[in-house]
Amino acid sequence: MTFQTRFPAFLLVLVACGAPPAPPPQAPAQPVSVPAAQPVQPAPPASGPVQAAPAEAQLQATGPLRTDAFGGNRWGFVEASSANGRMVVLRRFHGDARPSFGHHGESADEPEVTLFDRVTGQERTFSEIIDIDVTRRYLLLIGDDALWLVDAETGSFEALKGADMEPDGNACLAPRQASFSTKGKRVAWVTDKAGSLTVRDLATGTAWRIAAKQRMWRGWPQDDGRGAVVIEVPAGTGWPQQQTSCACRWCNRFAMSYGVYGWGGPPFAIEQAAEDGSRSKGEAPASEGVWHGKTTAGCELKPQSSDDGLERGPWQWQCP
Repeated sequence: MTFQTRFPAFLLVLVACGAPPAPPPQAPAQPVSVPAAQPVQPAPPASGPVQAAPAEAQLQATGPLRTDAFGGNRWGFVEASSANGRMVVLRRFHGDARPSFGHHGESADEPEVTLFDRVTGQERTFSEIIDIDVTRRYLLLIGDDALWLVDAETGSFEALKGADMEPDGNACLAPRQASFSTKGKRVAWVTDKAGSLTVRDLATGTAWRIAAKQRMWRGWPQDDGRGAVVIEVPAGTGWPQQQTSCACRWCNRFAMSYGVYGWGGPPFAIEQAAEDGSRSKGEAPASEGVWHGKTTAGCELKPQSSDDGLERGPWQWQCP
């Protein structure tokens, strides 16, 4: 049996196979306007109902989308790109040699994750990308022992306060720290050392917390109401461990096969947590979003060359 090349945010069942998309056709380059930055709201208080983005969020200059080449003459691939083309996340291998991969897609060279701002021309290295919302406006990344929310329309980088940065050791699942709601209306992150889940409405900035009954492992906000799907483990235990031959999240892009064989570690409960604190049986949402594609203006991101899911830089936006 074969499997898809990328796990969704949380996987409980075996999945079917898939292959990386073929590179899009060439298109002439042309500048594209990016929306102007919006003001950042004041910092929220420590708990209770709050308003959005702390004042430390860094707004970057706005302007046309750059269509010059970037990323250097390195091997790698695009992890994610925003719908306006401003933010691009590349996972690139070191040196000039083409990397080789094992049966499960593993490589001796650990690639680095870099976010490129294609308006300012700046770049920033992170340790991992967690997710991009379904609208491809917001990104969640980990770097410098902090959880970052990046807004591709304003160019802001916000360190989400109080995030529980403890890893769970599951190399083939998204990091446990944060998630977006299915329609991209909310973001949620685990806080208070796994004692709660903080949820923020991305349009209004209003935020609230859902207290854990035991130890918060993961959580997903709902688009409406003030509920969330949460997964908790007994207090004083470690984290569940997915039993799998998968080597890492990005490795599945190059894997010949991998399998998922269940769970080890402490038991866990998936519950629907309501605003009033009540709980009922829940189900983790499926991962339905697309991380990379054309911009809303029709621009396509082209590498210098590509081969079986592996690309050679530099990369360049090419627009109609």
